Amino acid sequence: MTATLPAAPAIDAAPLAPSAVSRRRRRRGWTWTMVTVAVLAVYLFPVYWMISASLQPQANSADTAWFPAAPGLGGYQMALDDAGIGGLRVSILVSLGSVLVTLLVAIPAAYALSRLRSRAVSIALILLLLAQMIPSVVLATSFYAMFNSWGLLNTFIGLILANSTAGVPFAVIVMRAFMLRLDTEVIEAATVDGLGPLGTLWRIVVPLSRNAIVTAGVFAFLFSWGDLLFGLTLVNRNEMYPISVLILALSNSNLNTWAATMAASLIASVPALVVILAAQRHVKAGLTAGSGR
Repeated sequence: MTATLPAAPAIDAAPLAPSAVSRRRRRRGWTWTMVTVAVLAVYLFPVYWMISASLQPQANSADTAWFPAAPGLGGYQMALDDAGIGGLRVSILVSLGSVLVTLLVAIPAAYALSRLRSRAVSIALILLLLAQMIPSVVLATSFYAMFNSWGLLNTFIGLILANSTAGVPFAVIVMRAFMLRLDTEVIEAATVDGLGPLGTLWRIVVPLSRNAIVTAGVFAFLFSWGDLLFGLTLVNRNEMYPISVLILALSNSNLNTWAATMAASLIASVPALVVILAAQRHVKAGLTAGSGR
């Protein structure tokens, strides 16, 4: 006698209709869009606040309105008179000089570390990371004593050398990671063709590493542009103060300079923004390629 198994109960599991799935995806997309907009609003609010405050010449930090009822450009005029042209000139020259020194030191160092196969490379990278961990106040104090004996206080060279200490370790690490991905056969072929180490570096490696070099240069510029401590420590003459120090002086003034402080901050943001926008394609490519190892 054959036993018959009871039939399994029917399960009504109809798949979701395509319209229901699309609605769910649309709702999820709108949710993420709203979250992204909220985060951007939080990050961009200080920019709006600076613009609004810079257009209110009579306001101070306590009674600044959310929206300028009677906007005026008096803050910008005061900022240009007290902290504008001279401070911008110093900051631009020091930042460009820091970029030049950083790249001249970091490019050969990064290439050498990318070609060597030794435990010393790991030690060198650890030392570079440790150099970035040293507090700036320690470096500023040391630089003051050293530059005072060398006669480099209140000079562009002193500020450039001090600000380069932040860019060199970062530039070496970024460019080494990029150079490790270069085709070794191309470098070996250049050596076979008679190019020495320096010739291979400048004619082959540097053009191929353009994105990483631009990335390192942009960050070196930003490190120097935003410096405040070295400008306060190594300079005591008004004509040598960078824009960051002059903005601090405006904010600490007893006069009603809140609008001028915000205006000077906006003016100081323009060169950095121009550099970032001009090099964003190279920076994106350099950071993406360098993260592969």
